[in-house]
Amino acid sequence: MIGREEALNSIRKARALLAGRMRKNAGYGVYLHASEQLERMADELGQPGPAPAASRRWVDIGLMAVRELEASDSELANAPMEADHDFRHAR
Repeated sequence: MIGREEALNSIRKARALLAGRMRKNAGYGVYLHASEQLERMADELGQPGPAPAASRRWVDIGLMAVRELEASDSELANAPMEADHDFRHAR
């Protein structure tokens, strides 16, 4: 299991990288979707008590990163994939 703070750090890192890319292309749908998912992930981890794993099935940012970003921006693709993994395994 991964601690909440570690998962939140992964999410923060992904959000910081994404913010830089969004300044150059704010309307890109992949960036918008990633931003929404990262925000929701951070919000959920900020709630008290353990979140059931079943409630995390809405997360698709890791898959999206592989499909849409990996070939063109591997640095950005790796951050959401790590955030996705850490979020899904956070206590």
